[in-house]
Amino acid sequence: MEKHLSWLTDKENELEKKVLAEYSSGEVQKHLEYLATLTRRAGSEDELKAAQYIRSRLEEYGVDAEVHEIDAYIGLPGKAEVEVLSPEFKSFPCLTRTFIPSTSPEGIEAELIYLGKGLEEDYRGVDVHGKIILAEPAYREGRLEVALLAEEKGASAQIHVTPGTSRVMAYGQLRYTWGNPTPDTMDKIPKIPAVSICNEDGKYLAELSKKGRVVVRLKADSWRGYKKIRLPMGFIKGAREPESFVLFGGHYCSWFLGASDNAAANSLILEMARIFSKHRKHLARSIRFAWWGGHEQGTYAGSTWYLDNFWDDIRDHAVAYLVMDGLGRVGASGFEPENTEEIRKFQERVVKDVLGLKVESKRVGKVGDQSFWGMGLPSVTGKPTFTGDKTAALWYSHTAEDTLDKVDVELIKIPFKVYGVSILRLCNSPVLPFEFVTVAELFQKSLDELEKESKSLLNLTSVIAQAGELKKKAGALNKAIGRNLSNFEKKGSDKGLKNKFKEVNACLTELSRVLSPVLSSKMGKYGQDPIGTKFKPIPTLQPVRKLNSMDSNGEEYKALYTSLVRERNKVADTLKLANRILDHTLIAGAL
Repeated sequence: MEKHLSWLTDKENELEKKVLAEYSSGEVQKHLEYLATLTRRAGSEDELKAAQYIRSRLEEYGVDAEVHEIDAYIGLPGKAEVEVLSPEFKSFPCLTRTFIPSTSPEGIEAELIYLGKGLEEDYRGVDVHGKIILAEPAYREGRLEVALLAEEKGASAQIHVTPGTSRVMAYGQLRYTWGNPTPDTMDKIPKIPAVSICNEDGKYLAELSKKGRVVVRLKADSWRGYKKIRLPMGFIKGAREPESFVLFGGHYCSWFLGASDNAAANSLILEMARIFSKHRKHLARSIRFAWWGGHEQGTYAGSTWYLDNFWDDIRDHAVAYLVMDGLGRVGASGFEPENTEEIRKFQERVVKDVLGLKVESKRVGKVGDQSFWGMGLPSVTGKPTFTGDKTAALWYSHTAEDTLDKVDVELIKIPFKVYGVSILRLCNSPVLPFEFVTVAELFQKSLDELEKESKSLLNLTSVIAQAGELKKKAGALNKAIGRNLSNFEKKGSDKGLKNKFKEVNACLTELSRVLSPVLSSKMGKYGQDPIGTKFKPIPTLQPVRKLNSMDSNGEEYKALYTSLVRERNKVADTLKLANRILDHTLIAGAL
């Protein structure tokens, strides 16, 4: 393990013990019991009450606080109903999916077609044009893929069955784009109505449709448009590098009372603000605490607005982004980290140190207010794991059943330890705990695979060589950092070494800003990729895999080839720039 990824002096070790000992389950429970009495829908009075509560608690703890009020594009559900008209009459309660167009007051009458999971293979040989489809998304986020396919195939409306085995129904939005609309995305909203029904009623309708022709009437009312929402923020200023900060947050809006999603995490963030405020003089860098509004009801409008409107500050001064969602759920059995590559070894080391677990991380995906990694901010999250079927364990998610009994406050101490120690080390390590050998290896591996799969139709040889150079130089940087940290430990406070560390930290930050957008995003650093996407590395070059199956004399082949050449050039320039940044630090910085 590189020295700067696990740097911990006796003094810092004692500080970590003191901070961890400050945790109070009672304080977390107090916040949770208040927040989980509020239905914190975006722009609602309950959202305002929650924002005011958060701000007052921060001020009580001596933490600087403010509440931003912003315009967010929001979708809110109204009433909905499904009725079977033939071969019998039966009415079913249901919930409106958000961002959909409303039906007329009379609703839509059409034949019901059951499509299993609602995926591409389920449409084979089935004509759904003008009909209402019934589908069972395999998992909660799967409703987006189901909805897009139903529109594409010409359905007039759709009914989604809530996963699980109970009579609960779940809310959920169907807008695929991330954040407030732009001219390019304004029309990318659902085109047909959609509702969700409980699992039991869904099974009934599925069985009925298998016996013969079923006609249903679907009614759904929905509102979409701009609404004022609030973003509470807290600030603790670091003692030595106050301009640099760790961004730490989670959404606080909810569909119903949302005890586990996300009042538990909101309560923990407040508790951490209380604790860190008591130890502020021991923090070198600053901490910003954020409670995001417009999470799913606004497709992550709050965190995206913050990035857009504080771009210069985040680009120049943010160290890392840590986000929490769905913590403390009853029955959770472990902790699974998700992160970007440059911060991965650091987070895995923290999990091992504080929980005694050796874990393997997953690549962070485009969900849960992950609005910042596309611009190159090292990002970290962690999810509770469950033994057995996760969907069955979380049957209450986004339903009225997500109440206080679904949260085990003692389990919240697990993410507290991980995030608390992570923040302390990110604030106090002389050298930021990032490394780019892992990043370079991923570039190398991905480029090698792409060149082989295209049978060298797109020449990536020189780009692969640049990735190899990046790996060598990143390794040299790690060794140089280790030597200088050893000298720092011997000499203590040394102005020359501190200046070197400042230059190294600027290098590490710049490498992340340059490499991550190309490695992980199609839209790049200034846009936002669609919800739920988990791209393979270097996503803009992935279509190279199609070249082998295309006619090389065809216009489509030539158009794709031209696009890929340009994307190849972008990757080449990115790697060359990263190597120049490393050269400057290794040579001009005299490490």
